[in-house]
Amino acid sequence: MNSLTLSPKFIDTLSQILVNDLPGFEGQQVMMPAGRPVIMPELSEFKNLKPAAVLIALFQANGTEWRFPLIQRVEDGLAHSGQIALPGGRLEVGETVEMAALREAEEEIGLDSSSVTVIGNLSPLPIPVSGFLVHPVVGVLTHEPIWRPQRGEVETVFTVSVSDLMDEAKRATEVRHFREQPFTVPYFHFEPYKVWGATAMILSEFDHLLQRLTTLI
Repeated sequence: MNSLTLSPKFIDTLSQILVNDLPGFEGQQVMMPAGRPVIMPELSEFKNLKPAAVLIALFQANGTEWRFPLIQRVEDGLAHSGQIALPGGRLEVGETVEMAALREAEEEIGLDSSSVTVIGNLSPLPIPVSGFLVHPVVGVLTHEPIWRPQRGEVETVFTVSVSDLMDEAKRATEVRHFREQPFTVPYFHFEPYKVWGATAMILSEFDHLLQRLTTLI
């Protein structure tokens, strides 16, 4: 637990910096797997990606430190089987990214969307392997919820403290094999879970913002 996340100015200051200069790729690339294709916003491929949204849902556990939920997807043999992720999914017709993030969080973890105040967005992250452009939405909950994992989609819900996200000791690398080729993959180690790939890149940008907060509070 650190003094930053216990500060009464934490959410107000975070809201302010979310509308200013975001770290963007500079923050995301810290946790980018080696060999991952890079699609920059000026490239035509970026514009052809399908929009999706995820939610970083901040809440105060026992009225003290700020935390947010992550999910472990069920083992179903699909592309993201068993992986750790933020709640979220693709946009439906007529939805904004904020609407989609709240709807998906309600479906996947039982989060009451009326209890969430959206305070801003992080930089969109392209995921070439699945063809999506993921928009991370940051929201604040009015209270600590009771999690209700969606059967058939979500294996479990667990929460991570902002302090743990900012802790360098929670980071490591390992070698994973994709199409029989070895790649070095950085990950967050939130015991017993390993968070890597797109989710780790999103959380890395969020961590960069939190580190900036330490100079403002």
